[in-house]
Amino acid sequence: MSSMGRILMTVATAIYGLVPPMVDLGITHALHPDWTPHARLHMVWLVVTMSSVAALALYFIWWHSDRRFGVKAGGLLGLCVFGGFFVSAATAPLYGGSLHDKGGVPEVAGFIDANLLGFGVALALLLVGWRAAHRAA
Repeated sequence: MSSMGRILMTVATAIYGLVPPMVDLGITHALHPDWTPHARLHMVWLVVTMSSVAALALYFIWWHSDRRFGVKAGGLLGLCVFGGFFVSAATAPLYGGSLHDKGGVPEVAGFIDANLLGFGVALALLLVGWRAAHRAA
């Protein structure tokens, strides 16, 4: 059961560590023609940071000598990333933010924001996996 929990945590970690570079370093984000150069810098910084955090989380989840600590640390790192996203999404009206730009990533089924759906599923996987891995550690 410990391995299954850690596998679910790994899938969630891959979602925040690998998907954003594939999406956010392209024309819909960092290379979006309407973005300012400074906004592009922040996007690249965010993507590199999230991918680095994901690599660290995977180390903790799979290779740390204290399995219980590693699972806890890997889960907490994931919560930091997902929490940051959901807080920024919830507070977007306060700073003029938006979940998407014109010409950006389209909604799923025409009405569900792809970021909310993807990160929501990933957060659920992280939490289920974390619970299973923690119980077995």
